[in-house]
Amino acid sequence: MQRDFDLVVTILSELRNADAASLSQQDIEAAVAASMPDAPATAVMVHHLDILADAGLISMVAQNGQASQPHWRLTWKGHDALDQQDEDDEEPEDDD
Repeated sequence: MQRDFDLVVTILSELRNADAASLSQQDIEAAVAASMPDAPATAVMVHHLDILADAGLISMVAQNGQASQPHWRLTWKGHDALDQQDEDDEEPEDDD
C-alpha cells in the first residue's frame, strides 16, 4: 500500500488541533472525512495510523484503561514533524 503524504499531514494536524489529548480511530476518521473531500477507506486509514505509530509520530493509548477502545495521541516527534511541515509551507518557492 502506498503512503499518502496528504493523509499523513491531515491525521497529524487533526490530532494536534483536537480539544482532547487523544482521539479514537472513529474520531480521526470523521475529522479526516471533514477535511479531505476524497477521504480514504477505513483500511487505508488504519494502515496510516499504524505506520505513523511505527515512525514514532503518534502513539496508541488506552482510554479509561480499556485497550479495546484505543485512542491515538500525537507524540513530541509528531509535533516536530508538523512544525517542520508548517515551516516548509511558509518558505517562498524559488522560481529559478
